[in-house]
Amino acid sequence: MSEKRFPSPVRVVSPNSSLIVSTVWEAVEYLKRWPSKRGRDYRVARQHCLDALDGLRSPCAAQASFITAAKTAGLLV
Repeated sequence: MSEKRFPSPVRVVSPNSSLIVSTVWEAVEYLKRWPSKRGRDYRVARQHCLDALDGLRSPCAAQASFITAAKTAGLLV
């Protein structure tokens, strides 16, 4: 389950930390402690990542949603 890798790692930053997210599982874990507002993009990213873990969506699609949520929240480098 944790080996569903993103096509390329995503670096996210918050005021207190920086993290490289490389797998769908890591994205789900990061989304659990999301350091920003949990709006629509967050909810879509969370669902798409969970779908990817279940094999219903590709890791690439989950990554795209995760990046959109991180951009919206101002968490991308």
